[in-house]
Amino acid sequence: MTIEPNGDGRGQGGTMVFRGSFHRVRRERRIDLAEGTALDPLERPAATGPWIGKRPANVAALLALAHHVQRLIDAGRIADRAEVARRLHWTRARVSQVMDLLLLAPDIQESLLFLDAGSRVTERSLRAVVRQEDWREQRGVWNSMTPVRVTS
Repeated sequence: MTIEPNGDGRGQGGTMVFRGSFHRVRRERRIDLAEGTALDPLERPAATGPWIGKRPANVAALLALAHHVQRLIDAGRIADRAEVARRLHWTRARVSQVMDLLLLAPDIQESLLFLDAGSRVTERSLRAVVRQEDWREQRGVWNSMTPVRVTS
Protein backbone atom coordinates (compact mmCIF):
# COMPACT_ATOMS: atom_id res chain seq x y z
CA MET A 1 0.00 0.00 0.00
CA THR A 2 1.26 3.47 -0.82
CA ILE A 3 0.06 6.83 0.48
CA GLU A 4 0.48 9.94 -1.62
CA PRO A 5 -0.40 13.39 -0.26
CA ASN A 6 -2.82 15.24 -2.55
CA GLY A 7 -2.49 12.59 -5.22
CA ASP A 8 0.01 14.59 -7.28
CA GLY A 9 2.79 14.82 -4.69
CA ARG A 10 2.75 18.63 -4.44
CA GLY A 11 1.62 18.65 -0.83
CA GLN A 12 -1.18 21.17 -1.31
CA GLY A 13 -4.67 20.60 0.05
CA GLY A 14 -5.74 17.86 2.39
CA THR A 15 -6.45 15.03 -0.02
CA MET A 16 -4.66 11.70 0.44
CA VAL A 17 -4.61 9.01 -2.22
CA PHE A 18 -4.24 5.42 -1.12
CA ARG A 19 -3.14 2.87 -3.68
CA GLY A 20 -3.58 -0.82 -2.98
CA SER A 21 -6.34 -3.27 -2.30
CA PHE A 22 -8.90 -2.75 0.45
CA HIS A 23 -12.07 -4.41 1.61
CA ARG A 24 -14.88 -3.48 3.97
CA VAL A 25 -14.91 -4.95 7.47
CA ARG A 26 -17.88 -4.69 9.84
CA ARG A 27 -16.84 -3.74 13.37
CA GLU A 28 -19.66 -3.41 15.88
CA ARG A 29 -22.03 -0.89 14.25
CA ARG A 30 -19.63 0.70 11.80
CA ILE A 31 -17.83 -0.38 8.66
CA ASP A 32 -14.08 0.17 8.30
CA LEU A 33 -11.62 -0.43 5.49
CA ALA A 34 -8.94 -3.08 5.90
CA GLU A 35 -5.87 -3.65 3.77
CA GLY A 36 -5.71 -6.64 1.45
CA THR A 37 -8.33 -8.65 -0.32
CA ALA A 38 -11.50 -9.85 1.32
CA LEU A 39 -11.83 -13.43 2.50
CA ASP A 40 -13.80 -15.86 0.42
CA PRO A 41 -17.33 -16.04 1.90
CA LEU A 42 -16.83 -19.73 2.65
CA GLU A 43 -13.65 -18.98 4.63
CA ARG A 44 -15.24 -16.31 6.85
CA PRO A 45 -15.71 -17.11 10.52
CA ALA A 46 -19.23 -18.32 11.30
CA ALA A 47 -19.88 -15.32 13.59
CA THR A 48 -19.91 -12.92 10.63
CA GLY A 49 -22.46 -14.90 8.63
CA PRO A 50 -26.22 -14.51 8.76
CA TRP A 51 -28.26 -16.02 11.59
CA ILE A 52 -29.34 -19.51 10.53
CA GLY A 53 -30.88 -20.73 13.77
CA LYS A 54 -34.55 -20.94 14.58
CA ARG A 55 -36.25 -17.77 15.73
CA PRO A 56 -37.11 -17.79 19.46
CA ALA A 57 -40.70 -17.52 20.60
CA ASN A 58 -42.01 -14.04 21.42
CA VAL A 59 -42.47 -15.02 25.07
CA ALA A 60 -38.79 -15.99 25.19
CA ALA A 61 -37.82 -12.52 23.94
CA LEU A 62 -40.14 -10.85 26.47
CA LEU A 63 -38.69 -12.96 29.30
CA ALA A 64 -35.17 -11.98 28.26
CA LEU A 65 -36.26 -8.33 28.15
CA ALA A 66 -37.77 -8.64 31.64
CA HIS A 67 -34.49 -10.02 33.01
CA HIS A 68 -32.52 -7.24 31.31
CA VAL A 69 -34.81 -4.53 32.68
CA GLN A 70 -34.63 -6.01 36.18
CA ARG A 71 -30.80 -6.01 36.01
CA LEU A 72 -30.88 -2.32 34.99
CA ILE A 73 -33.19 -1.49 37.89
CA ASP A 74 -31.04 -3.47 40.35
CA ALA A 75 -27.90 -1.69 39.11
CA GLY A 76 -29.56 1.70 39.54
CA ARG A 77 -29.31 2.62 35.85
CA ILE A 78 -33.11 2.88 35.69
CA ALA A 79 -35.05 4.18 38.69
CA ASP A 80 -38.19 2.04 38.54
CA ARG A 81 -40.81 0.40 36.33
CA ALA A 82 -42.49 3.76 35.69
CA GLU A 83 -39.30 5.01 34.06
CA VAL A 84 -39.15 1.81 31.99
CA ALA A 85 -42.69 2.53 30.78
CA ARG A 86 -41.74 6.08 29.81
CA ARG A 87 -38.62 4.97 27.94
CA LEU A 88 -40.36 2.16 26.06
CA HIS A 89 -43.51 4.21 25.44
CA TRP A 90 -45.54 1.48 27.13
CA THR A 91 -48.20 1.77 29.80
CA ARG A 92 -47.20 0.89 33.34
CA ALA A 93 -49.69 -1.98 33.18
CA ARG A 94 -47.90 -3.42 30.15
CA VAL A 95 -44.55 -3.20 31.91
CA SER A 96 -46.06 -5.03 34.87
CA GLN A 97 -47.40 -7.77 32.60
CA VAL A 98 -43.97 -8.34 31.08
CA MET A 99 -42.13 -8.11 34.40
CA ASP A 100 -44.55 -10.65 35.93
CA LEU A 101 -42.84 -13.28 33.78
CA LEU A 102 -40.02 -13.12 36.34
CA LEU A 103 -42.39 -14.66 38.88
CA LEU A 104 -42.44 -17.95 36.97
CA ALA A 105 -40.61 -20.96 38.40
CA PRO A 106 -37.01 -21.11 37.15
CA ASP A 107 -37.53 -24.38 35.26
CA ILE A 108 -40.55 -22.91 33.45
CA GLN A 109 -38.49 -19.85 32.53
CA GLU A 110 -35.79 -22.13 31.15
CA SER A 111 -38.36 -24.02 29.08
CA LEU A 112 -39.67 -20.72 27.72
CA LEU A 113 -36.21 -19.61 26.61
CA PHE A 114 -35.85 -22.71 24.40
CA LEU A 115 -39.25 -22.43 22.69
CA ASP A 116 -39.21 -21.77 18.95
CA ALA A 117 -41.37 -19.24 17.19
CA GLY A 118 -44.73 -20.67 16.26
CA SER A 119 -45.18 -22.49 19.55
CA ARG A 120 -48.65 -22.30 21.00
CA VAL A 121 -47.42 -20.73 24.24
CA THR A 122 -48.37 -17.06 24.31
CA GLU A 123 -47.85 -14.40 26.89
CA ARG A 124 -51.58 -14.25 27.50
CA SER A 125 -51.75 -17.99 28.17
CA LEU A 126 -48.84 -17.64 30.62
CA ARG A 127 -50.81 -15.22 32.77
CA ALA A 128 -52.77 -18.21 34.13
CA VAL A 129 -49.46 -19.77 35.18
CA VAL A 130 -48.15 -16.54 36.72
CA ARG A 131 -51.36 -16.17 38.76
CA GLN A 132 -50.34 -19.24 40.77
CA GLU A 133 -48.14 -18.15 43.64
CA ASP A 134 -46.72 -21.59 44.46
CA TRP A 135 -44.18 -22.95 41.98
CA ARG A 136 -45.64 -26.48 42.27
CA GLU A 137 -49.04 -25.13 41.21
CA GLN A 138 -47.38 -23.20 38.37
CA ARG A 139 -45.78 -26.42 37.14
CA GLY A 140 -49.17 -28.15 37.20
CA VAL A 141 -50.80 -25.46 35.07
CA TRP A 142 -47.77 -25.35 32.76
CA ASN A 143 -47.80 -29.13 32.26
CA SER A 144 -51.51 -29.04 31.42
CA MET A 145 -51.06 -26.40 28.70
CA THR A 146 -47.89 -27.52 26.92
CA PRO A 147 -46.21 -30.76 25.86
CA VAL A 148 -42.92 -29.48 27.36
CA ARG A 149 -42.97 -31.06 30.84
CA VAL A 150 -41.12 -29.62 33.81
CA THR A 151 -40.51 -31.39 37.11
CA SER A 152 -38.70 -30.02 40.10
